[in-house]
Amino acid sequence: MKHRSAQGGRIETALRVAAAALAGLGAAALAGIFMLVMAAVIMRYVWGRPFAFTEEGAGLLMTLAVFTLLPSTVLREVNIRVTVVCDRLSAGVQRGVFLIGQLILLAFCFIFVREAWGIYEFTAKLNLLSEQSRLPLAPFLLLATIAVGAAGVAGAWRAVRPIQPGTDKVHA
Repeated sequence: MKHRSAQGGRIETALRVAAAALAGLGAAALAGIFMLVMAAVIMRYVWGRPFAFTEEGAGLLMTLAVFTLLPSTVLREVNIRVTVVCDRLSAGVQRGVFLIGQLILLAFCFIFVREAWGIYEFTAKLNLLSEQSRLPLAPFLLLATIAVGAAGVAGAWRAVRPIQPGTDKVHA
């Protein structure tokens, strides 16, 4: 039993490190949006001409931020939930509803990764670029696909080891 708990702790740690690394990329993408927009404003008012790629770059960075922050959100169970009805149910039924939600998440992540991987391969093979700024799209697609896959793994882990309500402690 002790071995299983130690192994679970190592898995939990590995998932937290991976989610934190992806969240770091998401935070960097958000900072990049801020710097890009600020630079575009300065360019517009100082030199009268903003960067041509501001909107496209900000859109790609925002998309990247959303996807890379998802695994951390799922792993920490801080996603938005509507629990008006569920809170009035027994603990066993609440657990069942939680597991159904995790299964829906897993199905979404599986389908997303399967479809996005094909799109990534196509994009990488043809070396497709964004329309205006000619940024390579493959790295954005690859990171988004990896992040959603990581969110699926985090969701599966939380189905087995949920966090105790009101704490950051994992049920053993």
